[in-house]
Amino acid sequence: MSSFLTESDESDEDAPSAAGEVGSHAAPSQSFWARFRAWRRTRPFWGALFAFVGGGEILLTMLAPLPFILHFGTLTLLGFAVPILMMLCALMLWIAPHPRLFYASLILLLSLTSWILSNLGGFILGMVLGILGGALALTWTSEPRSRRD
Repeated sequence: MSSFLTESDESDEDAPSAAGEVGSHAAPSQSFWARFRAWRRTRPFWGALFAFVGGGEILLTMLAPLPFILHFGTLTLLGFAVPILMMLCALMLWIAPHPRLFYASLILLLSLTSWILSNLGGFILGMVLGILGGALALTWTSEPRSRRD
């Protein structure tokens, strides 16, 4: 039980507790940012974030009412499917990071495909963000970095 106590909890042992409560000390509550940091380190967070933002940017350029961009037939549907699939793969990297090689490879392929199907890859910015996110997710590992001595 003492392994769950912090120094501040051990100094408050003589504080009154609720009647009938077994084990008056629970695990210390962590702040939101500490829990978020711990969650973020178990998955390729930054790669997924870049890929999600890149897919969103490509989708926004597909929806932009620009008069000089033309969309024809089934290529329009594929142009909308590419950024949506990129964003879904980024979400899956956050939810289930174990098959990250598949999702990261798919993000890279979709980013390159967006050059042809989605207004030059969201005017290049979305494509570059997708490639960066896919590369970060592809090279991510959950093992801690070793320090050089």
